[in-house]
Amino acid sequence: MKNKTQSKGFIVGYGRKSKEDKNAKSMSLENQEKLCREYALAQGYEFKYFEDNNLSGDNLKRKSYQDMVNFIKTKRVKCIVVYQLDRITRNIEDYYGIVQPMLRAYNTTIASINQHFDDVFTLEPMVLAIYIGMATQELKNIKDRTKSVIKHRAQSGYALGKAPVGYLNKRDKTKRGVIVPDPDKAHYIKRIYELYPTSVFSLRGLGLELAKYGFVDKYGRAYSKKRIEDILKNPIYMGKILYEGELYDGRHEAIVSPELFYRVQLMFKDTRKTRTHNVQFTYSNYLTCAKCGYSMVGILKHGAHKSGDYIYYHCSNYTKVHTKEKNIRQDLIDEAMQEIIDSFNIPDESLKRIKEQVFSAISNLQAYEYKSIEELKKQYSKLTDIISNSVKQKLCGELDIDDLTHKELMKKWQAEKDEIGNKISNLSANSKDTIIRMNILADFANRLPELYLKATVEEKRLMLATIIDKIVFNEDTNTLSVKLKPVFEHLRQIKLQKKQEFSANVQTLTGTLEKRSNSAKQVLKNIHPDVNEIKDYGTRQKLLNTKIEPLHKGSKKLNVDGGT
Repeated sequence: MKNKTQSKGFIVGYGRKSKEDKNAKSMSLENQEKLCREYALAQGYEFKYFEDNNLSGDNLKRKSYQDMVNFIKTKRVKCIVVYQLDRITRNIEDYYGIVQPMLRAYNTTIASINQHFDDVFTLEPMVLAIYIGMATQELKNIKDRTKSVIKHRAQSGYALGKAPVGYLNKRDKTKRGVIVPDPDKAHYIKRIYELYPTSVFSLRGLGLELAKYGFVDKYGRAYSKKRIEDILKNPIYMGKILYEGELYDGRHEAIVSPELFYRVQLMFKDTRKTRTHNVQFTYSNYLTCAKCGYSMVGILKHGAHKSGDYIYYHCSNYTKVHTKEKNIRQDLIDEAMQEIIDSFNIPDESLKRIKEQVFSAISNLQAYEYKSIEELKKQYSKLTDIISNSVKQKLCGELDIDDLTHKELMKKWQAEKDEIGNKISNLSANSKDTIIRMNILADFANRLPELYLKATVEEKRLMLATIIDKIVFNEDTNTLSVKLKPVFEHLRQIKLQKKQEFSANVQTLTGTLEKRSNSAKQVLKNIHPDVNEIKDYGTRQKLLNTKIEPLHKGSKKLNVDGGT
C-alpha cells in the first residue's frame, strides 16, 4: 500500500479584470486562471483560485481579494501567483503599506508570470519600484481618460450612470445611453415639486403622502426623507446635467420647469420658512437660545386626559451645553408678542400712507404682470409661427437644410416655447402670491394689536418677518429678549414719549393678564373660555419676563435697557 505524499501546501492564484481593461486575450479571466493553474501544478502544489471582475485596482476592498487574504491566514501558502503585479493593486501606497506587510506576516510572497519572477522579495528595489510605479501611472491614465469621457458626455447633455427615480435608461438610435421619463413615476416627481412649496408637508410627510397613491420604492415602502430631499435638489428633473459643479443642458425631457425647480431651491435656502413639520410652528427659525445661540425647535405635545394639544419650544442643543431640556409654551410667547406689538403704534397718517403704497404697489404689479404676459404671449406666438413655417418649408423642399440640423432647430425652438409657456404660468402664480401677502400686511396694519393672538400662523410669521429682528430665550432667568427692527423700535419710542405708559426707571417690558386692556381680555376669553385656566399656571409675569433688547449702547431713552 502506497503512502500518501504529504501536501506541500498551496499556491494561490488571483485574477482581476476591470472595465478599463480592453478585450485583450491575455487579460481575460479565463486565461489568467489557466496560466496560474499551470504554474502551480508544474511545481507540485495544490491550487486555489480567486478572481474579481469589473473592479478597479485602485483599492483592496474587493470581495475575492479579501477572501484570498482570509484563506492565506488559515492555510500554508507558498505564494500568490498572478499574471502580472498590477492585478493585485495599482496603488503604490497600498502595496507598500498593506500588501507587503501582509506577505511578511504570513510568510508568503508573490510570483508574476508575465514579469518572470517567482518571489517578489528577490527583486531589486529599483525594479520593483518600476513595476509598481508603472501600474500607478497607468491607473492615473485610466482615471484621466475616464474623467475626460464622462465630462464630454455631460457637456453633450447625456445623463451619467443609472437613471434617477422618475426616469428610465434607454438607448437612442446611435446606441448611446439616454434617459426618458418613466410613465409610471414621472407624474409623482412633478407632484412632489408642486406640493413642497406649499409648506403643508415635511420631507417625510411628502413621502408618506405620495405613498398613498402608489409612489413607493422597490420594497413597497414610502420614500425616505433623504430620498425626497435628493429628488428635490437634483437639477436633472429640470432638464440639466450637473457635473463638477457645472450645469449643462440635457438631451432628456424635463419633468419640471426651471422656475418650479428654483422656487423649491429657495425654500431650502429660506431659513425663515417653516417647512420641516406637518404642524406649522409660528416661531421656528425666529427663536434662539441665549446660552448656546442655536435655534429652538418646536414640538407638539398631547395634554393628559384629552385636554388638547400644546406647542412647546426647546433648544436644539447642538453643542450639548444643556444637561436638561427646558421647554417654553407657544401661548406664552404669543402673549409676549402681543405686548410687544402693543408697545408701538402706527400713527393714522403713516397707516394711510402705508395703505396707499400697498394699493399702488398692487396696481403696479398688476400692470407689470399684464405687460410681461402680453410680451411673452407675442414671443410664444412668434415661435409657434416659426415652427409651423419651418415644417411647411421642409415638406415643400424650400428649406435647404439636412434632417439632423432641422431636427436640432425644432428641438431648440420647442424648448424655448415650453420655457416661455412656463414663465407665463409662473408669473401669474408669483404675482397672485405677492398680492395675497400685500393684502394680509395691509389688513393687519389696520387691526388692533390684541388680534395677534387670533391671527393665523401665516399672518403671525408675516408680522414677525416685518417687525422682529430676533427673539432670544434665556432659560436661566426665564426671560424673552426681543430685538425690534429699527423702524418699529422708533415707533415704540414715539409711543413711550407721547403717552409715558412706562416710568423712566422701568427697564423691562412686563405685563399680566390683569393689566391688559378690556379688548385684550375679551380676545383671550374667546380663545380660552375659562380665563382661570391660565391663572392656574400663575401670571405670565411670573412665568416669563419680556424685555426689549437695545439696538445701540449709550442711549438714555425711556424703558430701554442699555440704550437704543
